[in-house]
Amino acid sequence: MFKRDCETGEEVAHRVTTEDGRTFVTATNDEFWRQTPGATVEEVRGHTHSRGLGFVVERVTD
Repeated sequence: MFKRDCETGEEVAHRVTTEDGRTFVTATNDEFWRQTPGATVEEVRGHTHSRGLGFVVERVTD
């Protein structure tokens, strides 16, 4: 489950790109991924897809 910004109502997630180019969105603490060599991390805002098909990124905050 993604945490929610209490002011905007947006769900907060992190988009991670690994050293080998794989990209995914995660609710995992961003510090875990920031310590992974070669990974880049961006905070993103959006919502969980209504049919459980993942996370819809609406904007990047970093």
